[in-house]
Amino acid sequence: MSELESNLNNLSSTFDKLNDIREQSLSISREIVRECSKSIRNVHRNDLVSAKEHIESAQNKIENLKNICSDISEISYAGYVLDAEREFVEAVLFYTFEISGHIEPYKKFNVHPSSYIQGIGDTIGEWRRKALDHLRNLDIQKAENYLEIMEEGMGILNELDYPDALTGGLRRYADNARSIIERTRSDITNAFINESLRKDITKIKKNEI
Repeated sequence: MSELESNLNNLSSTFDKLNDIREQSLSISREIVRECSKSIRNVHRNDLVSAKEHIESAQNKIENLKNICSDISEISYAGYVLDAEREFVEAVLFYTFEISGHIEPYKKFNVHPSSYIQGIGDTIGEWRRKALDHLRNLDIQKAENYLEIMEEGMGILNELDYPDALTGGLRRYADNARSIIERTRSDITNAFINESLRKDITKIKKNEI
């Protein structure tokens, strides 16, 4: 075998291994996203038992993904891997707030820091949905609880001042989160005013009787 053939065989062997790892990591990443989506849906349905089961499954897959690609920067920083991490952070933050009432800290996650802050930004959107659900049931206090945690998440994003190359577009996430929070605050304010008016009208009608 010539030196050229040997060189090409070594290169081909290396790329074959990398491609196999890429295919494995891509498949696992998709599974993680599916598990996290199911967990989020279950939290919205108040089925926290099922939500936890899907998170645990996603956790195992995240660990598997890390074992496969942690030493290969071309794959560990691939968009689909970061997307899976972000979805995992979102699912965990959304679930743990229902259980503990706080934002799970970064040190609890084995993910890139950019995935964590993007996960916060995405979770703010899910918390808005929860707030609106409670507003529809005229439970303004619970809606305000979600607004408070949304603002806490926004506070984390506001404190981080680093280039987008490191954060994966923090400013875009922060701007979107800020808009979501302002809309939610407006919705809660309007609901409070409407509920106060309804109560006043009810009192007036009772007095007339």
